[in-house]
Amino acid sequence: MIRASRMLKEANVKSRILLQVHDELVLEVVNEEIPKVTEILKEAMEHAAELSVPLVIDVNVGKNWAEAK
Repeated sequence: MIRASRMLKEANVKSRILLQVHDELVLEVVNEEIPKVTEILKEAMEHAAELSVPLVIDVNVGKNWAEAK
């Protein structure tokens, strides 16, 4: 999560992490930035650690948390 936050700041996007709930991140994302933020999150989270199994993330978008699930 720290890496993802740092990468978002370095990318100079307006989007930001709002909340972490267990293994989920909730972000506030500008519509135009969705593809770029998705790419940043995949890079940050899927390469967070080297494990014997791959880390894979799902990205969902919605106007609220319930809609994004």
